[in-house]
Amino acid sequence: MLVLSAVFIAINIVILTIGDVEYIRIARIASTLAVALYFLIVVGHYSKWLYVIYGLLILSSIGFYYYDFLYGKALYLVTTILVYLIIVTWVIRSIEWRLIKKYEYITFLFIYIMHIAFHFYNVNNFDHKIQGPVENSLILITGVIGITTCLLVGFSNATRSTFNSAYLMYATFAFVFADFAAMVAYYYELFPLRFYFIERGSYLFGLYILTRFCYIENNEELSQNYVD
Repeated sequence: MLVLSAVFIAINIVILTIGDVEYIRIARIASTLAVALYFLIVVGHYSKWLYVIYGLLILSSIGFYYYDFLYGKALYLVTTILVYLIIVTWVIRSIEWRLIKKYEYITFLFIYIMHIAFHFYNVNNFDHKIQGPVENSLILITGVIGITTCLLVGFSNATRSTFNSAYLMYATFAFVFADFAAMVAYYYELFPLRFYFIERGSYLFGLYILTRFCYIENNEELSQNYVD
């Protein structure tokens, strides 16, 4: 997995140096397909939902490639929302709510609201580039679900504090940050190559950590079955 990651990091750096956005988007599809195949052939997992997540990541990468078209935007945003919702259904059951102190609730609720407000402010700033209410709603929902997922995986890791929960948290943060960087690059057109570079790095990191999470989960499941 390290070798595979190193190869795709090198490929993405070369593509970013070329500076062609189409190649950058193709690199995302190729990276996702390669990691998904590695997951299927080498790693695998006992949970069917992880297979669904990798399938959704492939579809989101295809949507990312066709993001200049409305159907591409819809495919990218809807599949991203579904990935976050699957992660939420995992972690929300593992949170030990009684272990979270009142001041932590207040602090994180304040941070959460500030991030939501910042997201709405950002979308409002480039709404002239949005093609209709459907796209606008999907962008808003994607941001809200992404921020909510980050909060919940953070709570899960804080109350469970295991390698598995930490890896899932890092992967989620990486995917959300990649989405944010892609949004800035596409809608704001603010140093797009730099932000696509950030998007590429965050997304590849998320793919690697997610696969690492699956590997550890598998080992723990096999160990538990052996003990039983």
